[in-house]
Amino acid sequence: MTRLALLRPSRPLQRRETAALALFALIALAQGWTGAAITHVLPFVQDDYALSDAEVFDLMTVIRVTSLLAIAFSWWGDHRGRRMPLLLAFALLPTATLLSAVTSGAGMLTATQAAARVGTIAISGLALVVLAEEVGPEVRGYAVGIYALVGSMGTGLGLALRPLGAGDTDGWRVLFALSAVPLLGLPLLVRRLRESRAFTPQPSRPRLTAVLRGTHASRFWPLAGLSFAVSAFTAPAANLALVRLENDLGWSAAGASLLLAATSAPGVILGVLGGGRLADVLGRRPTEALSLVVGVAGGFAFYLIDGGWMMAAGVGVSNLGAFAFAPAFAAHRAELFPTGIRATAVAWIVNASILGGIAGFAAGRFVVDAWGISGTVAALGVLVLAATALIAPLPETRGLILEVSGTDPSGSPFSMPG
Repeated sequence: MTRLALLRPSRPLQRRETAALALFALIALAQGWTGAAITHVLPFVQDDYALSDAEVFDLMTVIRVTSLLAIAFSWWGDHRGRRMPLLLAFALLPTATLLSAVTSGAGMLTATQAAARVGTIAISGLALVVLAEEVGPEVRGYAVGIYALVGSMGTGLGLALRPLGAGDTDGWRVLFALSAVPLLGLPLLVRRLRESRAFTPQPSRPRLTAVLRGTHASRFWPLAGLSFAVSAFTAPAANLALVRLENDLGWSAAGASLLLAATSAPGVILGVLGGGRLADVLGRRPTEALSLVVGVAGGFAFYLIDGGWMMAAGVGVSNLGAFAFAPAFAAHRAELFPTGIRATAVAWIVNASILGGIAGFAAGRFVVDAWGISGTVAALGVLVLAATALIAPLPETRGLILEVSGTDPSGSPFSMPG
């Protein structure tokens, strides 16, 4: 398989699938740009409010605890339809971020960003569920990879704009305001987004805890454990990269942003497209395992080596692993559960990820003063390597066809632009 073939889908996308990807690109942009706003402004906020490293860990922990409420959106999506909760989550994210631009004090900032995080997590569960339901099994991993690629482009846009926040003590407010721009796309989503083809109202409502026990538990708990471990490492690693560069190593805001943006791009592109393609060709499980090992290795290089070139290589390699893992895991978790509980199951797995991020920040809160940010993050990476064993008991779902409601299999819940 040539490198170019690796970056192409297994078959040409159908018109319906292309329409879905085009519309979901807007959602991915908001998730990537607006959802990462707090990460981009964190060093500025730390300086402006004179927060210690421990207080930064506290702030991020509170935001993640609040985001556990996002499971209500997915439960709603399984019982009433995916469309309305997805639209509401999309509106919540940039609205709360815009409010963050005019807050006073770390407490109010934490509150608004907690609301924004609820929107981000709700989007993360629902958008990928609907996308998985709308594309065929031969290109599902690839389509999710495209979604992740657009999301990473949004994150990259936020990084490119970061120097605007370095001009004065309130510059970070400008970054929050700019990252709320995707709110302007809400009218388009309201007009074009239709209900998922796979959704049908259920005659009886499964309990919110249905996936935690019984026949679904053997699939849920390994996925949840893996999601927990990965987030315990990646949440601190991703959110504290700029803090390490600027506040620990003395880099300028422009230099730190340029390093992350320039070195992330190759890894992100190869990761989301190559990882999605490998998931469709080799399978979800081997792609997940290989990606985790690569991602942790890159994280070690960035946090344990102070040399610029090795740190740059570490960023690229860590993004390669992280973004190759994302489409494989997103497709895998959607395929392992039936339509009636799919969104709720994915939401519980996302909540396990949130709890992992909380645990990572909470554990770091107590050891960061002794170990430093680098040592703390590296220790959490060991947990991910151990958690790769949880992939073994999961069934391989490559090529699985998800059930679709309705009588017209060619129908689309998306209307093409006129």
